[in-house]
Amino acid sequence: MASTAILLAATAQYVQADETSSLFTNPKPREEVAEQTKEMIQDSSQEQGSQISTTPDKTVMETETPNVPTELSLAQGAQPSTLEGMPEEKVVSEKDVEDSSKPTSPSLTKGQSTFYTAGDASRTKRSASQATVKTQTFVDVSSHNGTLSEADYRELIKKGVGGVVVKLTEGTHYVNPYAESQIRNAQRVGLQVSAYAFSHYTSDETARAEARFFVEHAKRLNLPSNTVMVNDMEDNKMKDNINNNTQSWTDEMKRLGFSNLMYYTSASWLDVNNLRGKGPVQTSRFGLENFWVAQYPTPTLSTDGAKSLKYNSNAGAWQFTSQAELLSGRHVFDHSVDYTGRFTSHAKPINHATGQPLRGTITVRNNDTMKGSYDLVISNVSAPYGVREVLVPTWSTVNGQDDLIWHTATKQNDGSYVAHIKSSEHKNSTGEYHSHVYYIQNNGEQVGVGGTTTQVAIGKPPVKASGKITIQNKNNLTGTFDVIVSDIVAPNGLKEVLVPSWSATNGQDDLIWHKAIKQSDGTYKATIRASEHKYSTGLYHSHVYYVQSNGSKIGGIAATTTQVTIDYTNIRPAGKISIENINKKEGSFDVIVSDIVAPNGLKEVLVPSWSATNGQDDLIWHKAIKQSDGTYKATIRASEHKYSTGLYHSHVYYVQSNGSKIGGIAATTTQVTIDYTNIRPIGKLSIENINKTDGSFDVVVSDVHAPKGVREVQVPTWSDVNGQDDLVWYAATKQSDGTYRAKVRSQDHKNSLGMYHVHLYYIQQDGTRVGVSSTTTQVEIKKDETKPTVSIKNINEKAGVYTVAVDQATKGKILKQIRVAAWSQANQENLFWYVTAPTGTHTEVTVNAVNHKSVSGNYTTHVYLEYTDGSTEGYNKGTVYLSPSSATVSNQRASVLRAAAELVGVKGGSEAHRRLVEDYNSVKPLPVGYAVKNTDDWCDIFTTVIFQRQGLSHLVGRECGVERHIQIFKKLGIWNEDGNSTPKAGDIITFNWDQDSQQNDGWADHIGIVEKVENGIIHTIEGNSNNQVKRNMYRIGHGNIRGFASPKYGS
Repeated sequence: MASTAILLAATAQYVQADETSSLFTNPKPREEVAEQTKEMIQDSSQEQGSQISTTPDKTVMETETPNVPTELSLAQGAQPSTLEGMPEEKVVSEKDVEDSSKPTSPSLTKGQSTFYTAGDASRTKRSASQATVKTQTFVDVSSHNGTLSEADYRELIKKGVGGVVVKLTEGTHYVNPYAESQIRNAQRVGLQVSAYAFSHYTSDETARAEARFFVEHAKRLNLPSNTVMVNDMEDNKMKDNINNNTQSWTDEMKRLGFSNLMYYTSASWLDVNNLRGKGPVQTSRFGLENFWVAQYPTPTLSTDGAKSLKYNSNAGAWQFTSQAELLSGRHVFDHSVDYTGRFTSHAKPINHATGQPLRGTITVRNNDTMKGSYDLVISNVSAPYGVREVLVPTWSTVNGQDDLIWHTATKQNDGSYVAHIKSSEHKNSTGEYHSHVYYIQNNGEQVGVGGTTTQVAIGKPPVKASGKITIQNKNNLTGTFDVIVSDIVAPNGLKEVLVPSWSATNGQDDLIWHKAIKQSDGTYKATIRASEHKYSTGLYHSHVYYVQSNGSKIGGIAATTTQVTIDYTNIRPAGKISIENINKKEGSFDVIVSDIVAPNGLKEVLVPSWSATNGQDDLIWHKAIKQSDGTYKATIRASEHKYSTGLYHSHVYYVQSNGSKIGGIAATTTQVTIDYTNIRPIGKLSIENINKTDGSFDVVVSDVHAPKGVREVQVPTWSDVNGQDDLVWYAATKQSDGTYRAKVRSQDHKNSLGMYHVHLYYIQQDGTRVGVSSTTTQVEIKKDETKPTVSIKNINEKAGVYTVAVDQATKGKILKQIRVAAWSQANQENLFWYVTAPTGTHTEVTVNAVNHKSVSGNYTTHVYLEYTDGSTEGYNKGTVYLSPSSATVSNQRASVLRAAAELVGVKGGSEAHRRLVEDYNSVKPLPVGYAVKNTDDWCDIFTTVIFQRQGLSHLVGRECGVERHIQIFKKLGIWNEDGNSTPKAGDIITFNWDQDSQQNDGWADHIGIVEKVENGIIHTIEGNSNNQVKRNMYRIGHGNIRGFASPKYGS
């Protein structure tokens, strides 16, 4: 709503046609018309001082405005700035300044508004840090924003905007000429639309008249009665009797049917704000949650910054900037966060990425060869930005694409889309038709999905799927029969033949969909076994279904019945065993088990096999695998039986449904031979885990095979240095995955570097050694400067402290953060984490027993180094014994003073200053949720981080704003309000520069640490003293001293 200057963009708006994706032979794209707005409508009576001329080159016009500083210096006592009144558009929003001199506002002429630039964000408690901020933000627009297209709004949505508040009226004389298009386009992309009226009323009568004018135009634009309607109050002449007049406006709005009301104004107008002066508007009368408050901490605050600061969080919303550059090259926007959801909760996130893939299954159905039509079905529909519309461009092969039509598919109840294609709409062409599928996503983008073709005929009777079913090979002993499907006709192609079968007993509780197997004569066969159907006897039903080429299943092809009997008196488990695929070179063969009879059900088929050599010392129970024809197969390899040759025995066992094993089913023997002349040992040799720190690597051997078996894998290894004088024969160790590994270390090879030779040998089962393969690798050891050095020093057992030192490696990765975990009690009961950013190449972290309940004992220290590349290294530095005594108090005090003194001379903007900021932001949760910036005032950041780095944050708390820090000191019971008193070394001193005498009870501006007190002089170390860490001196009782905090060292 507000800005520091009015920019009237006389630019023509346009929309480009969406590009289409290229898939297959692409159809011609739909024509999309890009309309161009040729003139900007301006109400010259409302735009005071504006001179708008025809601007074909799309230049941006600016009105002349007084010089308005973008940031006022608090130290200089900033005065409020005024701008000439511009009744059509609110010129600027009132920002708040915390100015101790409390300047008197200048008198304003008609239509003027006063706005202040906020001061240092850390100087006052702005918000409730736990307040909830809605995910989506919102903007407000007026004629200054001109025409906003759907594409513009989609761009805003991508940046997290969920709502728009459109200006409708001003007073009783002005209507925003762009309101209708701004509203409609916002609605089309799913933004929540609210409306506002800029008010000027100064009486009951004018308040009601402006309300009526507002509602009249809201209804004209068909805005529903539950629309959020905003009263924009910022004209200074309204302040007299503003509450009664606003009540009249409110009553009139409700009488006219609009009761979802909000009130927009500056924080300084409210009687509840974060400023020293209170405004005239009674928030309790209208409900603070119904206020939308404008207040700008900085000229261009980011959305994340606003959500962190949470100013005015007890209100309904906060407008945090009037300079949001959300659309490149366009007028800036007023940008707000929504606390209650009033402005964004009804947004439809149609432009938000769904996380779903681009997907769609395309199927041709209902191909009517008489009428020449078919249905194109698109199922499993999804797209990254959701699907608004499904388009099916279709054309016949005849004469190219001269009969191209973009069909719009209709969404079905099951979520699929269907487009009905008629040849009558495509010049009655027959033959091949092309149908492609495109999605229009919710963000307006058109994406191609896929396509298909089909044959179209007219006046031809449809060919029905058909087939013949017969029963063969009935076995009344075992209760089995074969279903044969022949004479198959499948006009839409054939993928599978299914034979659902079941007995008449107990309905279909034993239904099984058998997959028929294609035979060499073109028929399909499925074997039905009563053993798979609960051993039911009597009538069996068998039907035939086809799975067509497109995956659809079609039934009603054929059906039959047959009687099944089982001779239980003679039935025993049975099966036939045969040997197939004998390979005399490799020494392998297949055992086939068929004609299986298992009256008690079948869980597994086992084939125990062994050679006649040395009894059954090579016995293996092979698990046979069921084949598609119902048989079971087990492959027997001599390599798994110690490479034995000669006679092999193979038996058959069944594991029945109840888990019991039954043998004696069948047995056979076969002769196995191996052609050793053609079999060579094989193995893949690779090098892994090359460690350039210690000069080691792993040798990995996979695909291990030798004709006479492998008893041992050996890896002789040596370096190029001095021949083979460092040769080592390694015995590789077998791993669970069947590979073998050997670890090679340069220290076992005279610390030789350079080329290493690795050979592979097998010791076979007969004791012979055979060479297999070889490889080489380079071994090097990088110097230690690639790794940091972590050490413990300065151990003071009685003081209860020690130092963890970290030295950055000169050529290593760059350190980002150092975390030290220390504890001494069981279960880590006194665990404490020390977190700091590195201070140059050498960083020290002091571990103090005070942070660990001052317990005596062995302190375990773990150090974690986090690097800028995202990696982390951990170091266990063992234990240190501490037995802290009462000297801890003085040590804590001394450590604080030492840490502060070490930073004297550090300047703002330096690397050490940036680390102070990083350290402050590294500890979560952040005070008031605010992440400080390198450009913020940093006196309290310095003080907070000094204590933080010593692990003593619990003594003083953490803050970046001095006045808020004083409240923490009070809660800790360490605050001394008397500025005349004498502090001690290690105390905290605060200042108020706006008062020069005691008692000084003003607003605290500055903070530091007392280094010592001598001869009536307080010596301090202060951060941000002339933008550096500096030593200063003050006499006891100096008028600028606000008060002291005395940390309870040793507590």
